[in-house]
Amino acid sequence: MAAVHQIASQVYTEAQCLAWSDREPNYAHWERRCELKRPFVAAVAGEIAGFLELDPDGHIDCAYINPKYQRRGIMTALVQHAVNMCFALKVNRVWADASLCARPMFEKAGFTVVNEHQVRIKGVDLINFRMERLRPQ
Repeated sequence: MAAVHQIASQVYTEAQCLAWSDREPNYAHWERRCELKRPFVAAVAGEIAGFLELDPDGHIDCAYINPKYQRRGIMTALVQHAVNMCFALKVNRVWADASLCARPMFEKAGFTVVNEHQVRIKGVDLINFRMERLRPQ
């Protein structure tokens, strides 16, 4: 929630941020999701600094950084870990639907933009980017 309302709010409107994420976490939802997805988590001094979910097909989902730890290389390290795992398992493509604010980090990690999407969430349009990194042959 904080990642959306404190970081993404720099490039998305308040209405877009509220469509994307409520201000208060739905703990039951996230507990169920974490049990299913088993996210990679980065912690600093016992505090969650960031996390991402990696699907078996190479899809990076829900990559979020605690605003307190942004621009410290934590998300880049999590993404690189996901890429390394995929490539070791012979997954040929790692991909994500990156927000406006996440796009530069993914580009720095070697991802390229495949296309721009306009997604509608709760009746509000948001822009994101389908990005991918291919396994070297």
